[in-house]
Amino acid sequence: MPPEALKSVMSVLFRILTCLPLLIGIGCATSAPQHFKMEPIRIQLTPDPLTGLTSFDAGDLLERGNALFDAEDYKRSRLFYEQLINKFPESSLVATAHYNAALSLERIEDFDLALGHYKIIIESFPKSTSAKDAYYRAGVVLSKLERWNDVEKTFWALRQREKLTPMDEIEARVGLAIALFMQKEYATAEREFMSVLRFYDDHEQKQYLPAKYWIAQSRFYLGEIAARLFESIELGSEKIDEDIWKDELAGQLEEKCQLLLRAQNNFIRAIREGHTGWATAAGFRIGSLYEELYDQMLDVPMPPKVSGEVRDVYLAELQKRVSVLVRKAITVYERSLNMAHRVGESNEWVERTEKALNRMKDLALKAAKS
Repeated sequence: MPPEALKSVMSVLFRILTCLPLLIGIGCATSAPQHFKMEPIRIQLTPDPLTGLTSFDAGDLLERGNALFDAEDYKRSRLFYEQLINKFPESSLVATAHYNAALSLERIEDFDLALGHYKIIIESFPKSTSAKDAYYRAGVVLSKLERWNDVEKTFWALRQREKLTPMDEIEARVGLAIALFMQKEYATAEREFMSVLRFYDDHEQKQYLPAKYWIAQSRFYLGEIAARLFESIELGSEKIDEDIWKDELAGQLEEKCQLLLRAQNNFIRAIREGHTGWATAAGFRIGSLYEELYDQMLDVPMPPKVSGEVRDVYLAELQKRVSVLVRKAITVYERSLNMAHRVGESNEWVERTEKALNRMKDLALKAAKS
């Protein structure tokens, strides 16, 4: 090959070789060197007391911590994560270590320390991939500590973040609404739960949202708000006049029945969402409202002027009329238990339903014998 041709080929080959990164997606727009930050390695003369190693990096600690977490050895997994945080404070894995340490602490129910790790992520690593999840877990931990005002603030702050997905938004709204409910701010909580349902309806038309749990939960709490108001109304009057006593009792019963129907409507809609956990809870609460109304009506104090004979006749007639509430409660409890048994659900609500059903059946049996 002539020297000129060889020189030309070498020139082309050189250009191809210098631009080779372009073929793997890096490009050759600049000839400046690229620097990659490597995770530091810790080397010791004696084995580390925790790991047993003389050399290890942050990745080693994270990997071992994760293996212990998967083995449900949460006390030890937490130590590996915290060792990573302490020995490699500049590592890119620190936020992940804080998050995993918090999860480990949650499992051993050390909620205060878990909350501390979540707060560090939220405040010091707001742009990390763990930050959004840290808000949710902080809300859960605060609820277990019954710090409801802080739960409200946490979910409100989360909702101010950008780029929440529709599912993230639904979960955050429900968390905020529950915090308001637990602070007995029922009117505000009701508005928040309704906003969850509207938000879901608006977005579900555009994309499928696997939000059955939170929609059923919202319906349950809407029913629970009405149920709490129902329970707050006490039947009876201290008025001696019989006509005033009857008028006040009639008004109280009307209000209680309206709230019972409102609660029942939302509980039924919670059941229809198809989440068995919330369905069993809702079924129990419907039956319990009928049961409570039955108990309250039998305990209504009579006006002092009513004679013993009239009182006996009144109570006998009342017993007949309210027996329908016992039958309604039995029907609801039985349907709820049948559903739970059909899907294999076993939880606190199922146990409470079984006990309540037995009581109502005993009352029905006594009424039949009398």
